[in-house]
Amino acid sequence: MRTLVFGGSFDPPHRGHAALLAAAAEKIRPDRILIVPAYRAPLKSHAPLATAKERLALAHVGLLERLAPRWRRRARVDAREARARRRVFTVETLAELKTQDPAGELHFVCGADAAATFPRWKDPARLRALASWWYGTRPGAVGAAPAFFHRVPGRFPDVSSTELRAALELGHDASDLLLPQTYAEIQRRGLYGTARLERLRSTLKSGRFVHTLNVAALADALARRHNVDAGRARLAGLLHDAGRRFSSPQLAAYVRRRGLNVPRGAQTAARAPLLLHAYVSEDLARREFGVRDAGVLSAVRKHTLGGAPMSALDKVLYVADACSADRRHPDVERIRALAFDDLDAAFARCVAGKLAHALARRAWIHPATIDLWNRLAQR
Repeated sequence: MRTLVFGGSFDPPHRGHAALLAAAAEKIRPDRILIVPAYRAPLKSHAPLATAKERLALAHVGLLERLAPRWRRRARVDAREARARRRVFTVETLAELKTQDPAGELHFVCGADAAATFPRWKDPARLRALASWWYGTRPGAVGAAPAFFHRVPGRFPDVSSTELRAALELGHDASDLLLPQTYAEIQRRGLYGTARLERLRSTLKSGRFVHTLNVAALADALARRHNVDAGRARLAGLLHDAGRRFSSPQLAAYVRRRGLNVPRGAQTAARAPLLLHAYVSEDLARREFGVRDAGVLSAVRKHTLGGAPMSALDKVLYVADACSADRRHPDVERIRALAFDDLDAAFARCVAGKLAHALARRAWIHPATIDLWNRLAQR
């Protein structure tokens, strides 16, 4: 029996995966096809964002059901790795399949990026003996497949799973990356931040929601530029204004009810209650959205008044909020450009801009903002 084995995280399965599997089936012409989602890929440092159960379901919708009928009848989603609840090495899976069918042929198919890492896989010599190896290439692939790999004919969509997940989190159009059926299933299950987006969309006014998306997008870009974790920056950006669902009196009542530790809390509630929203947003991020990352919570809390100390992530969000694409103050474009070259300088300009705006309006300036400026002025 000739078996095509298609393994990967499939977090989520996208157009590139589906196209590669279809082309491999046409080239190898297997008797059966096994789509094998990993519980956790051994060479990846992070766990998949979707659970094994969720990715099994997505593989059904986005891969198996997209095959041509003649191949679909021979295919199944194989759950052995996903249900193992541990890292399973490919050599284990192939050895098990070979034991079940000693005379059969195994053909393992993966993308060019994965093929390039083959020398780092567990027991590569045994892997070569167990199966024939195939790869598909895409324009943005990194590294070269070993010489013994066979190339699946065709050039496949340039889809990065990392960029796809970021696009979903930010609410960007992913129709060129995902098949409609897969996207519908992701939305139905609320995966990859889509449930969070819908919650924000339903609780914030439309202009505030647009601002939220703009801040998250700029935080993502600044984080990448300054070697800050982009995923954490996106999350902080998406949740930084969650508390703006409430009016000023509601913000003050929320702070009292929850006993939040706001600097000069009573004075702030009386003079500028909207400033309370950063502390309410942090509380909502923790309680409603399940955030446990102290760095993300810190950035949300400090994005308006600042604090001591200010981490790189704190500064990224502070600047992204002040310079997002929807902002219209006179220096916004210059400061936004500066932020990509010198984050600290842009941060100082943003703090100065807030002070100048308050002074021009003869508005009360929160002592925390004055303290923040004085710390910057001492450097």
